[in-house]
Amino acid sequence: MARKSLGTLARFCAAQRKAFDLRAWFAQRSIDRRDLAIAALYLSMTSWYGYEADLKRIAEELHPGIGNGGAFAEQMQDAQFDLARFSSTTRYWIHQPALEKTPEA
Repeated sequence: MARKSLGTLARFCAAQRKAFDLRAWFAQRSIDRRDLAIAALYLSMTSWYGYEADLKRIAEELHPGIGNGGAFAEQMQDAQFDLARFSSTTRYWIHQPALEKTPEA
């Protein structure tokens, strides 16, 4: 996953934490659906994001089977998803007082 794409994804996720809209996740077109599913599943497992059930549903609908067994780890590896960078960048944006407009559908 390219650094720019990861930044866009992190900003989207940060904005969603502040104003969660289930429809926005499914309408999102500027972010790869697999990357969005990986992010949603990861965030559903954190203690700091919230929306666990909705995020699990999002991940499964965007990329069926991603939550089964080792599929999550395999998808992260295949996508070259930098989980540590995504996590820290998302938390950074969550704590910014004014988040810029995030990518729309």
